[in-house]
Amino acid sequence: MEPLRPASEEEIRQLIRIYEQGLPDSIQFVALLQNILRINAKLHGTDLEQVSHRFQKTVYVPSGESENRYATFVAISREEDLFVLMHSLQSPPVELSNAVLNTKYIKCDLKPVFTIGAHLAIRDSLSQLMEQRGLSLDSWSDCLNYWMPREEAAKLSYVVPSEVQLKPLAKEHARILNECWPYRYKTSQLYMESAIEHSIGLGLFDKRSGELVAWVFMNDHDAAFFTFPGTCTLFPIATIEDMEVTLAKALTRHIAVEYKQHVHTFIAESNERSIRLFEKIGFVAVSHTQWLVTN
Repeated sequence: MEPLRPASEEEIRQLIRIYEQGLPDSIQFVALLQNILRINAKLHGTDLEQVSHRFQKTVYVPSGESENRYATFVAISREEDLFVLMHSLQSPPVELSNAVLNTKYIKCDLKPVFTIGAHLAIRDSLSQLMEQRGLSLDSWSDCLNYWMPREEAAKLSYVVPSEVQLKPLAKEHARILNECWPYRYKTSQLYMESAIEHSIGLGLFDKRSGELVAWVFMNDHDAAFFTFPGTCTLFPIATIEDMEVTLAKALTRHIAVEYKQHVHTFIAESNERSIRLFEKIGFVAVSHTQWLVTN
């Protein structure tokens, strides 16, 4: 029997309520499920078909459970940008491991990216699944999850450096973002377009040239995604640092005020620059996320 079934809207809300009880450690699961719930409520029919497959996620829960007492879930995006995200509060996660090994919903032949917490048993189950399919599972990135409570984030203030203007990003800016992103892939520009259009993106624009010099947007995990292009080196180091702080604070406050959510970001442990930035404005590291690729 298939161990998973699609979750209803109310079941996703219930998962959010359960994981909220584990805050701040569980912030990455709360934010992910909030994003899925909001996008699914906002987009239907043609509108949904036109967004990145990474934003088109289905949440699955155990098919034999009516109450889902362990808050076990697997979230899967569509085939052109396939990510599989999962967690369970059961320890060891027997229910989730069984689902991973026996479900028809995880399409290993499409070589998905897996996103999991720090639970080694879940990774072991995925490795076993890949071995059964003649594939391998390799680490892509290990990230620290940072969070700021909504109440603190809503009180943040910021100053925009005099050399630039702070404005919302437009969909067409995604091309620049994608070209500057070292991890871009076949459909990553559409992913960024969808994030800007259906979540929020903010940019700093050179007052003299109008050029976009720095940006931040809320991604499909409802996390702050933050990067700079090389042209930003035209500004003095002190100005660059001020711009970083401005963008991080502006998006953090926007998420807290407009979405009424706690705020989080995930940062590779090797990215000392971003870690210093987010710790400087008050974010605290609370947990880990593993990104795993199929080969």
